[in-house]
Amino acid sequence: MKIFKNTFSKIFESKSKIKETFSNILSFSSLTDNDKEKIEECLLSSDLGWELTEKTMSNLEKIAVNETWEDVLYKTLKRSIKNSNIIDNSLKKVLIIVGVNGSGKTTSAAKIANFFKLNNKSVTLVAADTYRAAAVEQLKIWANRTNINFISNPNTKDPASIAFDGVNSGISNGDDYIIIDTAGRLHTSKNLMNELEKVYRVISSLTKEISVLISIDGNTGQNGIKQAKEFGKILPIDNIILNKMDGTAKGGVALSIMHELLIPISFLGVGESFEDLLEFELDSYLKSLII
Repeated sequence: MKIFKNTFSKIFESKSKIKETFSNILSFSSLTDNDKEKIEECLLSSDLGWELTEKTMSNLEKIAVNETWEDVLYKTLKRSIKNSNIIDNSLKKVLIIVGVNGSGKTTSAAKIANFFKLNNKSVTLVAADTYRAAAVEQLKIWANRTNINFISNPNTKDPASIAFDGVNSGISNGDDYIIIDTAGRLHTSKNLMNELEKVYRVISSLTKEISVLISIDGNTGQNGIKQAKEFGKILPIDNIILNKMDGTAKGGVALSIMHELLIPISFLGVGESFEDLLEFELDSYLKSLII
């Protein structure tokens, strides 16, 4: 709990606005139209999204009136998210990390590899970004620092070939996890999206134990949801890495993303260092946002 409170001190703007709004509401059993308008505006400005805000509003008056506003909001938001029937966020053997340019994929790949290593898991890190030499070099440096098996191939521009070799190597080594970094791409680029589909198809010939994680920049808000939906038309996205949460004041974006996509968040990126990665845990996140 303590680490979440410290890490998310930077969403103070959201937290401050929520606290100011809700502490001025005297009774949730008799909300005036003005009260409802203030609450709605507060939640929307925290990037909770319209649909989840409306759901939260409808649930607010179902809570016991003798509870504090923190308890009311915590239980209401949790109920709204839980009712979305979001699937389990456990990760399979092969992790393919996808997303648009600049969303933090490469640093996420390295940080997740380090996270597993610290939890006594063996890892292979695969550099399948054939468009950005700096990404390959960056992964190589991080892999060397943490003594993690690293696969790349400067002699080919085919990411599917590199991914195939990397998964083969990881399976042969008996590694617990194989993490594949892919190039950033816009969903509007048909050729690049077909290339990504090929990566998945090739790996599927080796194993069915595949999780596809989309890296989303937390500052993009509702646009990040659109990105995930578009990538989901090509690949079976089943987990989310929400990055750059150290710079956003719109703390509700994580809840909005989970609610709209019905996909769990596995990790939160809160900086560039190895330790700036947190496993997402709904209770802790809600408490850090509200209390």
